[in-house]
Amino acid sequence: MRPSWSILAIVLSLMLTACGDSPAVPTVVPTATSTVMPTRAPTFAPSLTPTAVVPSPTRPPNSATPTRTAGSPGQGLAQIPACPEMGKPLFTTMPMALDEFLAFRPLGWTSPPIHVFPAKHSNFALARPGETPPTRAVYFPGDLWVTEINSTEYVGLNKTGYGLTFYPCREFKSYFGHLSGVSDKILAQLKTSDVQCKPPYETGGTPVKACSKITLLRVNAGELAGYSGDAAGVDFGAVDYRIPPLGFANPNHYMKEMLHYVSPVGYFTSEVKAQFETKLASYDGTALRTAEPKVGLYMQDIPGTAQGNWFLPGKNLAIPFLQPDEFMALVHDYIGAAEPIFSVGTSVKGLRVGVYGFHPQPAGQINRDFGQVKADGSIYCYDTFRVDRTAGGIPLGRPNGILLLTMPTTTTLRIEKQGTATSTCASTTPWIFTDAATTFER
Repeated sequence: MRPSWSILAIVLSLMLTACGDSPAVPTVVPTATSTVMPTRAPTFAPSLTPTAVVPSPTRPPNSATPTRTAGSPGQGLAQIPACPEMGKPLFTTMPMALDEFLAFRPLGWTSPPIHVFPAKHSNFALARPGETPPTRAVYFPGDLWVTEINSTEYVGLNKTGYGLTFYPCREFKSYFGHLSGVSDKILAQLKTSDVQCKPPYETGGTPVKACSKITLLRVNAGELAGYSGDAAGVDFGAVDYRIPPLGFANPNHYMKEMLHYVSPVGYFTSEVKAQFETKLASYDGTALRTAEPKVGLYMQDIPGTAQGNWFLPGKNLAIPFLQPDEFMALVHDYIGAAEPIFSVGTSVKGLRVGVYGFHPQPAGQINRDFGQVKADGSIYCYDTFRVDRTAGGIPLGRPNGILLLTMPTTTTLRIEKQGTATSTCASTTPWIFTDAATTFER
């Protein structure tokens, strides 16, 4: 059974989740003169008064993250100029005033069941858990082309969420998600006859209408895009098709664009990049990421080891619209890069959806870090789990037992929760898997 939206809302409002021996996000060395966005107080037209987005109880609204893959924003993509050589900045303007957000979270945070895998995008965090999120103006970061506008309207509640996809150049896709209002210029695009809407559906007793508009709308750096207002903050994602595909253990388990996600921070001019770096922190802004790359890690797979993303057999993210809530990630915290965590979805019997941490040991078969767990015939055991939160503020759960882990092959993994709250690896011997074990693959 999926958890109720009340639980998901807490998870999403925290928007918490990463580090391994993986290719680093490419560093773009800016060379152009910076343009810093002046602080501007937002003014709201009546049609733009931001309202909080009411998400679906089973998954985020379609508008939270634009989903159209690069290369399909319509026939106008060819009209967008090719990207300059690597190292040339693509963005010049801070999308949000520096003093108006708590943190710009690095790549790699997790928040099961929505973000079981390390997050591929960053996020402007605006409020701590329990706080009412403020409304902030969001500006376009450069001279660019908007190619897709998504809206999700919750009929009868007077609430709509928006997502925007935009390109500064042909091979570089970016997007904003979790906008609660958009500018008049954007809104006008959604009032044309060629807007495509899905058949209305109902979620949680609320009628929902999801629409999208494929366009080619020219906008300028610093021009108003829309407004925040959602407890999730504002997502800011980027895909650079110029870089080699990221080194996932099985690239065929991902849609093409997932192999090219990067942090947008490195693509700003040097002065704006330096401003971002002061905010690369936990969701509440209290803990900066100090490990390199400071922009975080989205791809954490170490092929041949247990570290990274794991899928149920026959299911993967190359299947359109499949959600990752059934899967599992054995990764590291997005702020405490040395902290290993189990990010668990809905498929491990007896183990609640959540994040579980432990103190890694340098030898033996108890509490070994995931990068040291290999297909060597050994069974590994995990106990005495950490409590409270990770360095990045992710709430940690307690399994009420031990976890057994083994890799039958280099591309399969078995995990099983056994015992009770008082069980330890030493007291639960011999370590033997039962039919309750879950097998993952990659």
